[in-house]
Amino acid sequence: MKPSNPSSDSKSELSAFEQPQLDSPDIQEIHRAVLREQFEPQEGQQRVPVLLFIGFLGLSMWAGWYLSEYDGNFQPNVYDGPDAFRQIDLSKSTDKTSVAIDPKLLGKRIYNNCVSCHQATGLGIVGQYPPLDASEWVTGDDRILARILLNGLSGPILVGGKTYNAQMPAWSRLSDRDIASVLTYIRSSWSNTAAPVDEATIAKVRLEIGGRTNSFTAAELQSLDLPVIEIKDETASKNTGAAP
Repeated sequence: MKPSNPSSDSKSELSAFEQPQLDSPDIQEIHRAVLREQFEPQEGQQRVPVLLFIGFLGLSMWAGWYLSEYDGNFQPNVYDGPDAFRQIDLSKSTDKTSVAIDPKLLGKRIYNNCVSCHQATGLGIVGQYPPLDASEWVTGDDRILARILLNGLSGPILVGGKTYNAQMPAWSRLSDRDIASVLTYIRSSWSNTAAPVDEATIAKVRLEIGGRTNSFTAAELQSLDLPVIEIKDETASKNTGAAP
């Protein structure tokens, strides 16, 4: 029996793991190449691109210029209707209060607080909030309307032949000018053609109310010694069968 050669056996064992040819692909090298191609993002390792930073900086500078150019000195009579973006020459006076403010335009802006209930059309919400358009309470005595705005209104009220029973909040925190402006707006908008409300009227009514904090009722307002349009009781008309 021919003895085995240990060196030849070890060479045969190694050849099983070695590449048969030098130009054969190396599997491990292929795996390493695949791993190198996989991008694993790491937090805090990537910088913001310079072009993106420059873009945001340029946008911020443009926004600042645009605001300073078209701010209209933040006057309430500038950003409404045809007066939008109108330039105001402040070279003659630095006093902002010297710029005349159209009360109807100011009132339109303040009325934005009321549109959720009375709607932009002034028609209110059927069965919930009364209309302001063609309302005898709006076009009637402005001192009664001022009381409603200053202290609010609670309890049932008859408007346009229909009864409403929603709570009207008080707006006494508004200035006399703001209240007069919004009342002027609703009294002259839609189909209403009532006279404007003077700021002095609001100031006088505020003094007459004094420290009162509770809301007015419709019956209480009708009992005041003021020229109020007579409003018939809808419930009584139904019970008696008389025409409203």
